[in-house]
Amino acid sequence: MVFLHPVFTILLVFLVIYSFYEVYGNDKKTAPGLLWALGIYMILVIGLRNFVGADYPIYLSMYSEYFPTIDYSQLVDKLLLRDSKLDIEWLYVFLNKIVHETGGPFYLFTLVSAILSIGGKFIFFSKNSKYPVFAVLIFLIPAYFIADSGHMRQALGMTVCVLSFRFIKERKVWWYLLCIYLAFGFHKSAIIFLPAYWLAVIPMNSSRIFYAIMFCVILSPFQVYNAFSSFLETLNVQDVSNGFNGYVSYEAKSSSFMDGLVLMFSFILITYDKVTCEKIYYYEYMRNILVAGVCLYFIMRSNPVFSTRLVGPYLGFAPLVITAIVYSVEINTKRMLHLFFVSFMIFYYFVFAKYQGVAGSFTPERYHNILWLKQ
Repeated sequence: MVFLHPVFTILLVFLVIYSFYEVYGNDKKTAPGLLWALGIYMILVIGLRNFVGADYPIYLSMYSEYFPTIDYSQLVDKLLLRDSKLDIEWLYVFLNKIVHETGGPFYLFTLVSAILSIGGKFIFFSKNSKYPVFAVLIFLIPAYFIADSGHMRQALGMTVCVLSFRFIKERKVWWYLLCIYLAFGFHKSAIIFLPAYWLAVIPMNSSRIFYAIMFCVILSPFQVYNAFSSFLETLNVQDVSNGFNGYVSYEAKSSSFMDGLVLMFSFILITYDKVTCEKIYYYEYMRNILVAGVCLYFIMRSNPVFSTRLVGPYLGFAPLVITAIVYSVEINTKRMLHLFFVSFMIFYYFVFAKYQGVAGSFTPERYHNILWLKQ
């Protein structure tokens, strides 16, 4: 049996135990101090990692060798959407250059990236979830490992996308568009989240959700996304290094596993839609965004890259929606759903450890952190 490094195993155990307190604690509000202590721990674990996660070596090489040679005028051209020879998104390069010019080592950049990426998601969960620690548990695998600990550009872009939910709720379209532009500056695949502002307000109910998902399941074998392949290929979600290939291989092998996960989300959305709409403000908005993610997943299912990377910002609302449903249902159903998701995340831990623990350097013998690394 394969285990992840103790820093991750302890994290999972804490999240599982504390989620019982949240759900069984008569809906007592989670202390902000505890939530942010958890956030700091998660930031340090990945922010100070050393040669851990997909694409770490190439990101390190870019930081020390490539990005210092880039002139700020090139970033301005990229910022203004002019023709540019720069292949990497301007805001990600700018963040690298700012940190590099302080003279700091690469782990200072990964720490800054983790602060922005994890910190933003914690703000998102704390402001929008009744059970923020439980939401973090659902978010943990695989997003924390694959995105925040690996594909930093996409993780940063996804964080800006989910934070834009504030402006979706407030119907402030220009602020929302600014968020999408900034997310696009971190990773161009974030542009796929652009329709979310309008999708969020489409009137939906259990029947419409069911028909929408079934329609996309039926479309799945026909690979209709090929009609937009030229556009999707420009998003080039695996343009960094071959370090991504291990994750793609894992996802391709476990497509039936992802199918089951997304179908489970669909069943719960449909079954408990009405009661949750009655109890959670703006639930309809977050639900619609997740439904869009489920539909996109099935439409793009034949392509393991598109069906996971491009729908990431949409599926990032799953922890929010699931915890909202658990909060809203009656006590016996609440406990059943909570126990199910806890059991599922424990199972997912062992699946991830077996297939990606070694490849991502998350196991005890491969994970290293600057805090205890011998200088």
